[in-house]
Amino acid sequence: MFDATRDVLWKGTRREDPMRARTVIGLVAASALAAGVLVVPAGAATADTAPRPLVSGWFGWWASDASITAMTSQADGVVGEVAMFWWSFQGKDNPLCLYDNGDYDKDGNWGDALCDSATPWTTPKFDRQRKMLQSAGIKINASITDLGDATVRQLSDYLATPKRRLAYAQQIADYAQKAGVDGVDLDWENFAFDDGRDTWEATKPRWVEFIKVLSEELHKKDLTLWATVPGGVPPFSGTGAPNPGTGYWVYAWQEIAPYVDRLNIMAYDYSWSVPGPIGPNDWARLVSQSAVQQVGEQYADRVWIGAPQYGRNWPLMSGGTWVVDDQCPTGWKPKDTPTRTTLTPMVARDIAAREKVEPQWNADDGEWSFQYWQEVPGKADKKDQTCKIKREVWFADTRSALARASIVPEEGIGGIAVWDFGTVPPDFYTRMAEYGREIAPAATEVTVRAPKMVVAGADARIRVATDSRKGPASGAEATLYFTPKDASTSRAKVDTITLDAKGAGTFKVPVERPGEWTVEVSGSSTRQGATSAPVTIAVRFAVVATASTMTPKVRTPVTLSASLTPAEAGVAVSLQRQGGDGTWSTLRTLTTDATGAVTASVRPTMVKKVNYRFVAGATDQYGMGRSNVIALDVQP
Repeated sequence: MFDATRDVLWKGTRREDPMRARTVIGLVAASALAAGVLVVPAGAATADTAPRPLVSGWFGWWASDASITAMTSQADGVVGEVAMFWWSFQGKDNPLCLYDNGDYDKDGNWGDALCDSATPWTTPKFDRQRKMLQSAGIKINASITDLGDATVRQLSDYLATPKRRLAYAQQIADYAQKAGVDGVDLDWENFAFDDGRDTWEATKPRWVEFIKVLSEELHKKDLTLWATVPGGVPPFSGTGAPNPGTGYWVYAWQEIAPYVDRLNIMAYDYSWSVPGPIGPNDWARLVSQSAVQQVGEQYADRVWIGAPQYGRNWPLMSGGTWVVDDQCPTGWKPKDTPTRTTLTPMVARDIAAREKVEPQWNADDGEWSFQYWQEVPGKADKKDQTCKIKREVWFADTRSALARASIVPEEGIGGIAVWDFGTVPPDFYTRMAEYGREIAPAATEVTVRAPKMVVAGADARIRVATDSRKGPASGAEATLYFTPKDASTSRAKVDTITLDAKGAGTFKVPVERPGEWTVEVSGSSTRQGATSAPVTIAVRFAVVATASTMTPKVRTPVTLSASLTPAEAGVAVSLQRQGGDGTWSTLRTLTTDATGAVTASVRPTMVKKVNYRFVAGATDQYGMGRSNVIALDVQP
């Protein structure tokens, strides 16, 4: 989680423990009430269109069954995968401890590390919630955190040797498989926020090598690997080049991209010490653009940009003193120091309603804000005095998530990563599913036209046309495949072309055998790939006829020959002669030899021009074929 005002990278006050921050955000979840007006672009998508699964994110270890049920019953396919705080690193002696989400050690504490368990890979609650999600078709990844000051600088040292990295990777993969999860999420934030920049030179290569090893171990078991990293400032350097890791270069985005299945970037906690947006949308867009340039277009869909679903409430200060109303006497001091608090979108709206103020939408930031006055007890001139302090609230809700989601198709990234699902408003899943349908790749219709029959060896023109609710597949790659009728070989790739601006194109290919032809058209961010229905092209025998002489003398034998393509033995071939009325009559029927050839002898009895031809009969595989006409000019 990023704080633009922190002094790890930038000037400002040091933030509090990130574990506490993320925990507080989750634990302040309240029953959802009114939410903001939402805007979803109009389009041709219908309720029958499956939404693009562009929403992901996290549940805390504290997630309730009710919040899980809200997702499974309402997400409608827009959420494909999630993560849940599951394990934590607790030092070299306890590198993989469960979050105690049910006080299973009976110490009266929830959320502490459970390092001694008969099933160290899961708890009954984790297992129950995992099954709830998976039964709804939502994959779940177990997050491993290192949050908290107790393990500062320990994790990097733990990963220092190849032997230790391999053993840890194998332990994680083994626990993940036993827990029944679909993958693992590394949410290791101490590198950025607590270890100190002086450790990064040593930590970066250890991190990269561990990612490689863990990726291999997980992929062996058909499990996925996520890396969750902070977003920072500035996303780009002064020269316009992407700033490595947007400042947190220890995470080596470019180097790990080939090995992770997802790179979650925590584009929130932008404002911490002073009031401001939680995760401004214009900043998140720049972070996304920087990430894509760093990992490369081929891995752009592995980038998921963070989307906050919470808010903060700050007491305002000016010149080192609290901002108070005009009725407050000079020298007044509060009894208890006013503090920044974390709240849910619903609680933020509750406060606005109570104070009779209207939250204002900030389009560039994609968040709501408002100010109000709070009565605070204190003292002035040693007398009790209540004054009003001005407070400022910023919060993100469903409309904010929709604004964030607009980055996904525009920048070509994978989706948004929500922190956290326990605090989303009631309309969140419905609205996100609507938007997911809007940007879902449209189904593509591929139409293929081809001749019904061709002569063996002749070129056939196979024409392709495409259409979708988002237009034709202009510029798409179209690949032609052939499957022979006799199934002697499997489907084979024949040719590839690029479709024109109208999403159309033509293949010109020689056809040797009968069979089915299909065309696959590649997809894009706005359109699904698709395969045409098969079209069948029958094939006639190609018959080539020759004569020993074209100008024989009358009553002199002439040898006529014919060869078939393909060269098949045992094919019935008729030798025909054309009569004076133009009709053809069969003189005799021959059978092709092993080379697909026949020969016959004729003896013209009159001085005139006589036409002959061969006709190959149809077989199970090939249609009837006619030869060229042999025009004999019989001489006296």
